Amino acid sequence: MRSFLLSISFVLLAGCQAESGDQDAAVIAAAKAGYDAFATGDMEAWAQTQAPDSQWEMPKGFPYGGNYVGPQQVIEQVFTPIGELWPDFKVEPTAYHAAGNVVFIETKMTAGGVTSDSIHKAVIEDGKYAAFQVYDDAGFMMAHSTAGPSIGKQYFGDGSSKPLLAGSGGNAQLWVDYIQAHNERDFDKIAAMNAADFEGITASGEVVRGSEAQAAFLRNWVETENPQWAVWWVIPNDGENEEGGMEEWLATGNIITSTGPDGEERKAYETIDVLIEAGKIRLLNVASQKMTQ
Repeated sequence: MRSFLLSISFVLLAGCQAESGDQDAAVIAAAKAGYDAFATGDMEAWAQTQAPDSQWEMPKGFPYGGNYVGPQQVIEQVFTPIGELWPDFKVEPTAYHAAGNVVFIETKMTAGGVTSDSIHKAVIEDGKYAAFQVYDDAGFMMAHSTAGPSIGKQYFGDGSSKPLLAGSGGNAQLWVDYIQAHNERDFDKIAAMNAADFEGITASGEVVRGSEAQAAFLRNWVETENPQWAVWWVIPNDGENEEGGMEEWLATGNIITSTGPDGEERKAYETIDVLIEAGKIRLLNVASQKMTQ
């Protein structure tokens, strides 16, 4: 009888171990599917590995540090800036360790030409990621980023948003030189700094297309009010548009001093959004407000 009971116990224990092993294999397979899809760049396939309300936690120290809900938010606000910060980014799992429905993943992270070790934690429910947390070395990775840190967000008509990155200091100097050409009335230089399809939108809403039309507009203004510009601030920023293309912008603040018909000096504060394409001024969008004396 004792031998029979021992035999039953061994059978039950073996069954439990087999069941546990099957469960571990299943959750590891679900975790691995997420990494496999990410490695191919197939975001639709990757999204299918995630629960609709999956909870992602990214460590502080990254521009995208914080908590995110759902695969689309992760794609837009985590994966997009990762690709901008490290065009060579890749993650290679080296080992999976399951404990119930939690999988710990040992990884090698390549970013900015260097490799670091990291641990990730995935919670798997019903064969999908219900939660994910990473323990990357933020300081080491950011030290090897190839793009500026996030400085804000841009928003689109459907309510989605994407990060704005710090832009090139060379673009800021481009604006300073452009304004200097205005003050020197060097219309040839202004035209040379414009894109072929230049367009300007004035504070009154008038649309000026092409460098010739811009020069005519400026000459009339110079003859009537003799404006002089002073750059107050410039913020270069780069961001991804709705079609997925990267754009270079400047947000600028300028003081303009002019002489009115009555001979009195007037000052106005201008903010101008500037789109730069291939090192040329493509679009100006001007807003102006009179300054009190």
